[in-house]
Amino acid sequence: MEDKPKRSPALRLFNALCATALIAAVIFVLVAGFHSGAMAVAALAVASVAVPVVIGGVGIVEMLTGLVEALVDGVMAIIECIVSAISALFG
Repeated sequence: MEDKPKRSPALRLFNALCATALIAAVIFVLVAGFHSGAMAVAALAVASVAVPVVIGGVGIVEMLTGLVEALVDGVMAIIECIVSAISALFG
């Protein structure tokens, strides 16, 4: 199996920002209900994460797994930042 190339820090930051926007839009939808602004932010966040994955993907399965991987990578970057900030406070 071919090893995937490492993502650049700029792309990882972009995925983290899109994942943050997606999480914020989903929380807003859950709290305030369906509004066109929140739905537009959620759609834009998913589309922004999906474009680099679709361009680099070969097949449909690789594109779908790449999309999930990009979203999880963004969420993990957010969690890493939060844990780093908390550990800096107590460290």
